[in-house]
Amino acid sequence: MITIKDIAKKANVSIGTVDRVIHDRPGVSKKTKSHVEKIIKEHNFQINRIASTLALNKSYKIAILIPESNNENEFWSQPKRGIEKATEEIKNFKTSTTFFLFNQFDPISYTNAFKKIIKDKFDAVLIAPVFYKETKSLIHNLDNNNTPYIFINIEIKDLNPMSFIGQDSFKSGYLAGKLMNLMIPDLSHVLIPILRLNKDNYLAINNRIQGFKFYFKKKNNSIKIEEVLISNIKNQEAINIALDKQFTINNKIKGLFVPSSYTNLIANYIETYNLQDIKIVGYDTNDKNNHFLKNETIDFLISQEPYFQGYKSIKLLSDYLLLNKKPDSIYHSPLRIVSKENINFP
Repeated sequence: MITIKDIAKKANVSIGTVDRVIHDRPGVSKKTKSHVEKIIKEHNFQINRIASTLALNKSYKIAILIPESNNENEFWSQPKRGIEKATEEIKNFKTSTTFFLFNQFDPISYTNAFKKIIKDKFDAVLIAPVFYKETKSLIHNLDNNNTPYIFINIEIKDLNPMSFIGQDSFKSGYLAGKLMNLMIPDLSHVLIPILRLNKDNYLAINNRIQGFKFYFKKKNNSIKIEEVLISNIKNQEAINIALDKQFTINNKIKGLFVPSSYTNLIANYIETYNLQDIKIVGYDTNDKNNHFLKNETIDFLISQEPYFQGYKSIKLLSDYLLLNKKPDSIYHSPLRIVSKENINFP
């Protein structure tokens, strides 16, 4: 059986050059590439790409740019666990991951972490592009270096990731609208508490809200949608005051749509003030949200399968680096509706 070493010898080039030709990577002239490919074809050469990587003592580094999570109840702890699981499975193939964590409410934190990745020159990058403007201004550094990257959780359609893994945010918001419409009477008002600063720079949140509003525009325009921005999410009292003001001036509010994983902060207010006729639809099955779902303060949660998103992302990047297997452009995670009745049935 002919080997890479044999191909290199026949072509009078280095083993590294043959490897670049096989994996279709830059750094080889068209003439040399054509010459090597001819010899490969003549000898019907079939390569075990993983074995060749190990034989060449090559290693790959994947950078992970996702928000930090302070406890197991936060959304981003779950993709992180999926990433760690996938990393454990690929470590024997000399492929490693390095986390660059940032504060999801601080664009400067995101920018600084991104710049560290650019400086260190990784082989591939997994990005949660929480901040649209900052991502757009920095991503050209990866494009110019031909560094493959995948977006997780947040889809930015005017950029060029190799793939996107996550929900269709607009459709998930539309689904939330359909659920809400089943529970509240006509002529009701629905309040959307936005628990972050600068929602327009966070596309997933904005797209969910747009999808939610579009449902009612299309299906039931008797429902009025209102928004309230709550910037201090670490202060439950501040949240309560902001919500209390809304309910005081508007007794037509019958539903709350929370387009983020912090649904429990809103449910806590509803439970504290015993507002039993208020319906809540939110996102993500973390422990705190599940508590309020089980006691029916929250009516429905839409799960994003975050563990799957993290795990799948790393497997796709490692397959590309090791096997030159290009992923599909989109992997949409399911829109799973979770209620009290099915929460224990994954």
